[in-house]
Amino acid sequence: MHGQWRFAVMILGALLVAGAVWTWLPPDDATQSATKDAIARFETARGLVWPEDSYGETTLPAKVQGELEERRHRELMTLAEGAALEDALEEDAVGDLHRSVKVRGGRLTVARRTEVVYYDFRRRTPRGELLVRAAYDIIVTTGRWDAEKGEMTRIVEDDPSDWCQLFDYTLKQYGNAWRVVAKKAVSGPHGESTYFYNPSTGEFTQDTGA
Repeated sequence: MHGQWRFAVMILGALLVAGAVWTWLPPDDATQSATKDAIARFETARGLVWPEDSYGETTLPAKVQGELEERRHRELMTLAEGAALEDALEEDAVGDLHRSVKVRGGRLTVARRTEVVYYDFRRRTPRGELLVRAAYDIIVTTGRWDAEKGEMTRIVEDDPSDWCQLFDYTLKQYGNAWRVVAKKAVSGPHGESTYFYNPSTGEFTQDTGA
């Protein structure tokens, strides 16, 4: 009886050790690439680009706005869930698109892409989700519509950002795909500051808001 008890304890200990190792074991290269891509696609889908059919306009009709938002919602629902999806759906992407036109002096956003410039695996959850810390840079391409030529001209891509904010992501796997289920800004213990990463130098900095 005592021998069986010791054997059971040994098995339990081995399982606990294996679980601990699994929790902190970094994912393989393919998984890291897939989760980076999931983050990039999610961040890109949060925003909008100016529809080609409306290049001659600086204000989108209500019908077009609704169509853009509906398409955005559908795409986000394939890339995220939970709190990450709820927060993204609450954002005013159409309003941001219009504000961009004013800020950029009439230039229209014709393309946007996301580059994950920092990625650090943190751990796995008991449910098998991955927790990673990442920073991303959204590169926006803008142009000015030439009514006489009937084409977009002076197309320019933004320069890379000097500082990119750090976030903690939780990702969940569905077959070969990953979805973002949570996203939280990296901040101080009381939320009094946020952290940023410089892709060029590899430096980190803390923004205290001062």
